[in-house]
Amino acid sequence: MARLSIYEVRFQARASEALTDDPAGRLREALAAMPGIAGALGAEHDAELRIVSGAFRLEVARGMGAAARDSSRFAKEALKSAGIGDARLVELHIALRRAH
Repeated sequence: MARLSIYEVRFQARASEALTDDPAGRLREALAAMPGIAGALGAEHDAELRIVSGAFRLEVARGMGAAARDSSRFAKEALKSAGIGDARLVELHIALRRAH
């Protein structure tokens, strides 16, 4: 069995219009229910800047390149599941927390 490394992923996405109906709460719920991630770490919303932020843990067997690819896909899918799929990713931060 492949040994997995754990990464912490944080992302921000900017919406073209104001976000309503608790976008951080919706994103938090989407991350918590997302299959394939190792755990949701929360979400925030900056109404003035129209930015929503989220964070999660990801387990990957093949290194930073795979973590970058997978984390981008999971972030976009979480935004879509939260009903804010039109928000554009503007930041993606991936940090190795435990290597195996």
